[in-house]
Amino acid sequence: MVALFARVAPPLPVEGLFTYAIPEALAEKVSPGVRLSVPFGRRRLAAMCVEVTSEPPPDGVTAKPIESLIDPEPLAGADLLALAEWVAKRTGCTWGEALEATLPAAIKKARPSRTIRQVRLTLEEDKVHSTVEELQKKRKEQARTLRILADRGGLMSQRDLRRLARVSASPLKSLAKAGLVAFESVEVIHDPLQLTDVTPTDPHELTKDQAFARDRVLKAFRAKKAETFLLHGVTGSGKTEVYLQILSEVVGQGRQGIVLVPEISLTPQTVQRFRERFDRVAVLHSSLTDAERAHQWRRIRDGDADVVVGARSAVFAPVPHLGAVILDEEHETTFKQQNVPRYHARDVAEKRGRLAKAVVIMGTATPSLEMERRASTGDVVRLSLPERVAGGIAPSVQVVDLMLEERRKGYTFLSDALRAAMEDTLAKEGQVLLFLNRRGWASVLLCRTCRTSLRCPHCDVSMTMHRRIQRVLCHYCGHEEPPPSTCPACSSALSPLSFGTEKVEDEVKKSFAGVTVARMDSDTMTGRGSYETVLSAYGRGDTDVLIGTQMIAKGLDHANTLLVGVICADSALFLPDYRATERTFQLLAQVVGRTGRGPRGGRVVVQAYNPRHFSIVAGMAQDHASFSAQELPTREEAGFPPYGRLLRVITQSKDALAARNRLDKIVEHLTAPEALDGVEILGPATAPIPRINRQHRFHVVCKCTGPDQDAGMEELLGRLGGKAGKSGVVRVLVDVDPVALL
Repeated sequence: MVALFARVAPPLPVEGLFTYAIPEALAEKVSPGVRLSVPFGRRRLAAMCVEVTSEPPPDGVTAKPIESLIDPEPLAGADLLALAEWVAKRTGCTWGEALEATLPAAIKKARPSRTIRQVRLTLEEDKVHSTVEELQKKRKEQARTLRILADRGGLMSQRDLRRLARVSASPLKSLAKAGLVAFESVEVIHDPLQLTDVTPTDPHELTKDQAFARDRVLKAFRAKKAETFLLHGVTGSGKTEVYLQILSEVVGQGRQGIVLVPEISLTPQTVQRFRERFDRVAVLHSSLTDAERAHQWRRIRDGDADVVVGARSAVFAPVPHLGAVILDEEHETTFKQQNVPRYHARDVAEKRGRLAKAVVIMGTATPSLEMERRASTGDVVRLSLPERVAGGIAPSVQVVDLMLEERRKGYTFLSDALRAAMEDTLAKEGQVLLFLNRRGWASVLLCRTCRTSLRCPHCDVSMTMHRRIQRVLCHYCGHEEPPPSTCPACSSALSPLSFGTEKVEDEVKKSFAGVTVARMDSDTMTGRGSYETVLSAYGRGDTDVLIGTQMIAKGLDHANTLLVGVICADSALFLPDYRATERTFQLLAQVVGRTGRGPRGGRVVVQAYNPRHFSIVAGMAQDHASFSAQELPTREEAGFPPYGRLLRVITQSKDALAARNRLDKIVEHLTAPEALDGVEILGPATAPIPRINRQHRFHVVCKCTGPDQDAGMEELLGRLGGKAGKSGVVRVLVDVDPVALL
């Protein structure tokens, strides 16, 4: 019998594939896509087989035997193996690291749990505060855990509580031993879609523009042509109906579709719309339990789902016969993965479409400038939906200059104009959305004597005051502590500056008695079902005013939303990031589109310190053409995307000198033996946020602006030669095509 060998990709930052001998007993069971238990140095690894070959390793190398077969059948087909290999080359990671991203963690377990362990607060509510304060003196982890549990309603899964409190199991056991909490196990409903009923709906009659878009995409689908489309439609133009009718034919032809949304908060709404048309819908996102995710993944792999709806990682869903991939809100930066592999779902979707001969549709009202330029050059096909379809009326927009408003006596960041508009809307029994992309109560606590702010001891950032829980928090490392009564430097009084969604909520409740108010931000959306609960209440009309961050800027489609108030339109405009103006425009244009969707029309009140900035003016008018015409020349002059590709390398360590020295050596590799044509090296330099979680940070940014930018990027990654990961006391992060430079 011919000896066989398996080439495996270990899930480590180690370059290359490794060859192992296949024992005769496993010869018929080992195939590409299965995981194998193999010896790797002094440890055992679960590594995926990517090839079975009769070719032995080079002379002088002995192939160690495989120890065991982990999976009875392949977890990744040829298409996902090829896709992961492409992701590895694109992002500068290893094939094994990329393969890790294609599989949910639950699938890697032998038996996903059928129950989840919950933690219930047993302490009386009126004793929580004093108990937390007492524990804070010597048992800070227990204090934080107890406070978070109480703040989230007194019942959470153990996994979610440990994640939010950033603790091991030990503090929970101590709290249980003290009788402050109790553990309980509950049965998991493997299919979260069984919890809600839907009423089937019929396809809507399309407008001329919608029908043209649908037919143009289906023409490519029928021809089995892997083509990419930019569906550029104003808010309320009926993009979702176009998706539904495209997928109807895709499913009718025995193929499947993947629909990606940028925010988990959008998933329940999107799933609802697609379940109204399709019987077999699956969902994949991080809020599912391990058992639920494993159940959904197996349904998809077995061909029991026609449409898969999910967040970024659902682009790797193991559908057997892919026909279409749809990215809704393609411009959103949340489609970029921030951990290894640092892929962008937009790029992966296109590659997967090419591998499967499937159509790819990128839908948005505010295209990213990368997609805008590709559409203008003909690299992707633009399909336009320039008009609203639901009979809505374009909202009127009123601008408030906050520089002038702050001079008014009694100013509380709700301007007179916004207050009057809210009073009028609520009197008409309409609903109000208030948008501010900043959470907490006060973003800065400033000493007006020594003029220093309260800063995180582990990061070079200000601490944010959260008044309801009486804590100041660092939004980067998670450090928290009770708010000091005086300045730590000079003992003078501290003054709150700036404001977040929590303070807006307090002010609205104080100013509008009897009004039902809800808040959506990452502080409140922590429990299972949080999104569904808040959005369902708003959809039913049970909530009068909904306050939120970017979670409410997209997807909400309610005719009774008669007013949108933008508390501070330029809150992120002056960040040291080249995308700041683009993000400001996109968020503003999206949130303005949440109103005017019914026969009663709508109003928008936009507050800004610089209301004449072109990104704000264009955002209020939802004028993408005007914004692009002003921003693209600036990008071109600087060589930033879409006119160049970026590579960012970050070194971080508790030892600042070691981190800087390591980066200096990396820059030497990037420029040796000689500088690359069409590549500009910016740095090395201190990162805009110099320290996070006690780690000093330095970075270098490389711009590829030559005629072949992809080749330049490939050469740069080749020169890096697998230097990502941790070496000694320094960690090196490589980010290809970063969406932020902070």
